[in-house]
Parts: sequence; structure tokens; C-alpha cells
Amino acid sequence: MSIDRFTSDDKECKYKILVYPNITFQKDLEKDSYVVVLGNIIKEMNKIRTDLHWTILSPELIPSLQFDNTDQLIVPQMSYPNSMRMAFPFKEVFKAINWKHTDYDILYSHLPEHTGQLKNLLFNTTDICPTIIGYTHWTEFKEITNYEYEVGLAFNIIGLLQMEKCGINTQAQKELVLKNAKEHFNDNVVKQLDDILKPQYLGWETPNYEQQTTDKNIVVYNHRPHTYKNYPWFLEQMDKLWEQRQDFEVWVPLAESKEREYITIDKYDRFGYFSKLSSCKVGVCCKQKYEGWAISATDGMSVGVPYMFSDDGSYHELADDAGIYYNDSNTFLDSMNKVLDDKEFRNEYSEKSLQRFQDSKWEKQILKINDMFQGAIDNLNTIKRTESYDKIVDFIRTKKSVTKNEILLHMGWGVRIGFTSYRNRLRNETDIKFTKNRYEVIEK
Repeated sequence: MSIDRFTSDDKECKYKILVYPNITFQKDLEKDSYVVVLGNIIKEMNKIRTDLHWTILSPELIPSLQFDNTDQLIVPQMSYPNSMRMAFPFKEVFKAINWKHTDYDILYSHLPEHTGQLKNLLFNTTDICPTIIGYTHWTEFKEITNYEYEVGLAFNIIGLLQMEKCGINTQAQKELVLKNAKEHFNDNVVKQLDDILKPQYLGWETPNYEQQTTDKNIVVYNHRPHTYKNYPWFLEQMDKLWEQRQDFEVWVPLAESKEREYITIDKYDRFGYFSKLSSCKVGVCCKQKYEGWAISATDGMSVGVPYMFSDDGSYHELADDAGIYYNDSNTFLDSMNKVLDDKEFRNEYSEKSLQRFQDSKWEKQILKINDMFQGAIDNLNTIKRTESYDKIVDFIRTKKSVTKNEILLHMGWGVRIGFTSYRNRLRNETDIKFTKNRYEVIEK
């Protein structure tokens, strides 16, 4: 099923991007981190260039990914994250992309575990051979998984090796990938990964909210309440704090149940979420072995919430001197008491949070992501001029407007003749423009 009513068919679409998802929170797609990130990437890319069209494979229509230059192809996926990463929906993807009638110049994969299978599908069962780039959101490091059978890391790395470039949360996380890769692959593979992986700090979303104030001491833990986020350790510390003082509450918006008397789990839409965040006295990011980015922290800091961070490399990359850092339980409790009791100290770090937000907005961070896309465009494979190529150009100029399928029928071509390199050369013809699904002669 295709949802494409938002794109005019006569609008120029110079470069088409096929986006493959990494969705781990299907119960509320709008809160899934991949959806939030991709929506911001498209919105910000649209501000600096107008030559891209995005086709997004989605399990269902996602309203926040609806733009004038996006389509969504509906491809169901498993909901359990570990199953989703292993179960590639080959038949569904093959049917959805409709290769005889459309083309994709860039594959933008957010799920390395499926990227090798995507390349196999495109390069071996269609005539589409796009440049492959991506972004990796999650890697099954042994340090953070408790699976009986760990296979995800190998699939992840094999998928990364299919890409020309791939963004990753932080330099600290990249180092962790390389460290683990050395246990399974030789030095040449690790060197390839080092060249492919590029830290791309995610931009900080400009929130839409209404400033709220309260006399309550609200501590926010707006991450997923899971072990890999060190939530059990956090609860232990808050239990100790509760023994000292009972004048605070802990808001855990992603929790499904209240595990302590001091916990609240109020749910809001995005506007309400940021508005409630603005009333919090402090947020917490616990030690994590994953070394990843924390959109939860950037959310809070963007509305002036001071944040306490475990004294780790990735958090320093995120917050720099705007973070309040702790390295053990004692310094955690000391800092928590200080930020709750010392208004001047709290206001100082609130201002630092807001300044860090100003320095880290999407409009600045998008530039490196755009560099990756431009690099992929600059390296598109182009065929030399041939009789077949001239025959295609003559056909387009004679017919004035043709579809890809009409070209294939005219040439008598099937899946074994790659069309992508011909398409890339057609961009050199100044009198031919690409629309979403057609090649048209520009009338002078």
C-alpha cells in the first residue's frame, strides 16, 4: 500500500531516497526515537535543499513523517525489537518498492541488521543499485545484552560494511563498535568500519510548549525504564533520597506502572510533554554501557531543565560544561540535594542547558548529515555514453513524458540490466527533468 497523496507528480524530484526504518516502540510510533529523528532530518534538510524526495517504508501511516516531498509505503514489521531486527520482510518490501515503475538513488538504512538483505533484494532481484548510507541507532554489544544466543552484533557489522557512510550517536559509541568488532573480524574489516562510521550528533528539537511552574520538586526520568538505561540503580538512589526527604516526586513518563509511592507516570502529547518538562527541577541520565545519545536529556535541556549525568565520555559529548556530573552514589545524592535546595545553582545550570540547546539545534547539526547525503550523490554510479543510452534519450525526447516502465518496454530490458547508471547519466541532459515517477522534456 502506498500513501503518496502529498506529492505532485509533475514536481521535479532530482534524487529519490528510500528510507528503511528501525522502529522499536510500535505501541506509539510518534514517540519512537527513529520517527522523531527522521522527522527532524527531513524537516531540516528541506530548509537547505529542495532536490530530495523521500520514500519511507513504514508499518502504518505516521503523521509526523508527512511532508510535501515524502511518500510512505506500508510494510508491516514485527513489534518485538529482537524479532524485528532478525526478520526481514523480503516479499513485502519487494512488492512495495514496485521496481519496474520507480527508482531510488540512495538507500538510507536505519537498521544495519537488514542492510545486507536490502542490498541483496535491490541489486539481485531488481534493476535498482542505489548508493547506500545510513544511521545506526542500536548495537547488541555483549556489555548490554543478556541474550542466550547473541547474533545481532555480527549482522549489524555486516550491514554496516554494505554502506558507504553511516552516522552513529557519538565518538564514544563508535569506539565501542570498533572494540567489539575486533573480537569477531580482522584488522581490515575494523579499518573499513572506522572509515564508514561517522559521529553525527543529533540535533536538538525546538520544542513547542507552554512554560509551567510549580512549587513541587519534580525529578524527571524521561528515558525508557529499562535495565540497559540503569533504571534499577536510579530507583535505588531515589529510595535513599526518600529516606532523607519526602518533598519530591519522580516523573517517569514512559513507565506503565508506579513502582514507588513517589513516582508519577502522567502521559501527554508532545506539547504537553515539553510543557510538563519545563516545570521539572532536574533530570537524570544514569551510567550506560551503550555510550549512546540521549534524546531524553536534550528534550529536557531544551526547556531549561538542569541535567545530572554519569561522568562518561558520551555524556560529555552531549552536554559539555552544561552537565552536572556524578561518578558514584554519594556524589549523585550530594548533587541531587544541591540542585533541589540551591535555587541559584539550579538557575545557573538551567541557563547553561538553554545555551547548550541554542548551540546544538537541528539547523546546525543537520550540516554534517547533509554532507553525507551530498557525498553519496557525488559518488552515484554513471554509465558511459552508449548506443543504448542514446536510444533512451531519443525516446524521452520524442514522447516528451515517459515512465520508467515505458523505457524498459521500449528497450526490451528486464531485471538483469541495471537501470540506475543510465538514470544517473540522464541528469546531464539539461532538457530532461525527473519527476516522482516520470522523465519529462522541459519545454523551452
